[in-house]
Amino acid sequence: MSTTTRSTRNLTTALLALFAFASCGKTEPASDKPRYPNAPVILISIDTLRADRLPAYGYTRVTTPALDRFRGDAILYENAYSHAPLTLPSHVSMLTGLLPPEHGVRNNLGFTFRQSEHATLPTLLKQKGYATAAMVSSFVLRRETGLGVLFDDYDASVTPTPGLPVSEHVRDGAQTSRLAKSWVDSHRDSPFFLMLHIYEPHAPWTAPEAFRGRGYDAYDDEVAYADSIVGDFLDHLRATGIYDRAIILVVSDHGEGLGDHGEMQHGILIYREAIHVPLLMKLPGRELAGTSIKAPAQLIDIVPTVTDLVGADRPAGITGASLLSLPASRQIYSESLYPQLQLGWSPLQSMVDERWHFIESPAPELFDVAADPRETKNVIADERRTAAARRKQLEAYSTNIEEIEEVDPETAKKLAALGYVGSTRTSTSTDAPDPKVAIRQMGSIEEGFRLTGERKFAEAAKALEPVVREHPGMIDVWIKLGEVYRGTGEIDKSVAAYREAITRSSRLSPDLALAAADTHLAKGDFAQARSHAELALALDPARARETLARIALVQGNLDVAEREARASMESAGASLVSPQIIYAEILQKRGRYDEALAAIADAERRSTAQGLGAVYGLEFLRGDTYARKEMPAEAVAAYEREIAAFPHNRQAYANLAILHFLLRRPERMRSALEQLVRANPEPQSYELAARTLDAFGDKRAAAQMRQRAGQ
Repeated sequence: MSTTTRSTRNLTTALLALFAFASCGKTEPASDKPRYPNAPVILISIDTLRADRLPAYGYTRVTTPALDRFRGDAILYENAYSHAPLTLPSHVSMLTGLLPPEHGVRNNLGFTFRQSEHATLPTLLKQKGYATAAMVSSFVLRRETGLGVLFDDYDASVTPTPGLPVSEHVRDGAQTSRLAKSWVDSHRDSPFFLMLHIYEPHAPWTAPEAFRGRGYDAYDDEVAYADSIVGDFLDHLRATGIYDRAIILVVSDHGEGLGDHGEMQHGILIYREAIHVPLLMKLPGRELAGTSIKAPAQLIDIVPTVTDLVGADRPAGITGASLLSLPASRQIYSESLYPQLQLGWSPLQSMVDERWHFIESPAPELFDVAADPRETKNVIADERRTAAARRKQLEAYSTNIEEIEEVDPETAKKLAALGYVGSTRTSTSTDAPDPKVAIRQMGSIEEGFRLTGERKFAEAAKALEPVVREHPGMIDVWIKLGEVYRGTGEIDKSVAAYREAITRSSRLSPDLALAAADTHLAKGDFAQARSHAELALALDPARARETLARIALVQGNLDVAEREARASMESAGASLVSPQIIYAEILQKRGRYDEALAAIADAERRSTAQGLGAVYGLEFLRGDTYARKEMPAEAVAAYEREIAAFPHNRQAYANLAILHFLLRRPERMRSALEQLVRANPEPQSYELAARTLDAFGDKRAAAQMRQRAGQ
């Protein structure tokens, strides 16, 4: 990048920042005659749904009866675009009417929305007397992202399961919809705004059995399941009389690659399959039902549309337009900074209009999307003037994170104390790999990630280690290697992998800090575990306090553990069940078994009410408590429930085997240990089984178990 260009971007970024500061919290007066004053407003976000994979947009390989029915009542926007192929930045744009460079959230990890600096749709509607709520299905949209405080009620009760990446901490959309229906029922007689977010059809594509085979592939099956969830919710609105009088928007945050340009999922590339999203809007009384709009639409149009329709103030300075008065021609901005932030590649930016889609990268591309919607032919050589004009427009949007926000001094001091020198800096390198070229390496990365999901950790390490040797800036691969080495029992390597990831990250992610804390805890390095957990205190206090409670519990410091567990529960509110399980364990360690069982039962009730299903460790703790109360039958049943729900909880098998040994059931004891190593064929599983046999005095069987580990 030339000095002149960088100076121009610096100046433009400074001007944008000054403008944002000057207009912070300011609004433009509402229309004197709103079209639908006090109409209920419902925003349904279907995560990762490609527009061109819906029958409403011409696709024929899956059926979506619910969305087809809704389409008959709604306006369909044929060319609607997301501003980023990532969940968090896109939802912030939906709720603020601002582009990612304007609201500052550029990635799923390491960014928090500064809600005090920007007007938002829920806060504007609250000022007009609306009750507001959001029910979300992914941990990526948890309360601590800055979104939770925007709403009166925000249910993001997605309890993380150890061993799963953040993107897989999710709740079934049907459960989230059930909560949304209950909330609607209690607010049907007053103005309200509800955002319902479902994670289907986000990967992994594992639709319920009843929906498998519904479409061309597993992604289509997930689309069919998402359609069923949305249909059930819309039917509820019809039955309660809300549907006809409501403004209902159905949209997606981004699409899915599905291999069209080399990316199977999303987050890296910004071709149309990743940013062209469905957008349908139903007006009260089905006004304009069944119509279509060709003019380009974008996610930031949602805020001005809703505020105009209901008569709320419109935020000053936003550039979106009402979906009922779109200009025939406009430029829509999109970006992907994930390649830069997580992979060490070049960032991507694009401008798309009714005809042209320009993508800025080390080898820029221009597509005639009117004639070539699948973007198969780069025509930049023939349309250099058009490309130059789009490139000039993109100069207004910086991709240099350093220019946007410095790390806060207190966190920087903590990072430096832990030896993370230079860990919060990244810049756009002029020789960074081009994502569309570098993504060809993703085959081995995806293979490594797949093997990790299948718990084939040694094979995963072989696939991923060469990647970081050749491309050490690939933070996501370092993070995955941290997980892999935990799986192989190589804790020192896991610690080193997380250290590399944190050192190379442009932003401190609380998820990464807490993963490192857990690994140090597994190593028995309590000081480092505490220090890493404390790094996350400002950004995710509930989980940071929970981790500090677990550290103190392992050390046997029950007073500190109880204090931290209570602080975690207070901070989390209803959004996490796991701190309550830790609190129950503390009660158990104090010998207060009945109180512990009551706390476990309460955690289970909350989990059921929130649609979370089984919670990792709950039945294990119940079984351990029953065992201490000398109630073996109840303990056995609880351990078996834990194993059925979480077959990778090794200690549950070992404890079950111990119970069977004490009950003089040698065959069932051996069966439990065999189940352990079959479900978890890692060396540490065989060692756990061998140690258990040693405890029983069966040295021969223990030696045989250790021998099997090396086979």
